[in-house]
Amino acid sequence: MFGKEYRDLADLLLNNARAQHYYKGLPDNIQQTISHSSSEIRTMKSLRHFARAAQTTGR
Repeated sequence: MFGKEYRDLADLLLNNARAQHYYKGLPDNIQQTISHSSSEIRTMKSLRHFARAAQTTGR
């Protein structure tokens, strides 16, 4: 299910247990940063991309 596309972050987390587990394992500040781009996050790949980007920018 790595490539399955969802409507947004909320839909991804609701319907993909792997994404939900990954997201819950992220620090709160990274979760908050990611949530600002929730409409752009539709796949597990994009979730990981946004998480890495947030971590490298120090947000």
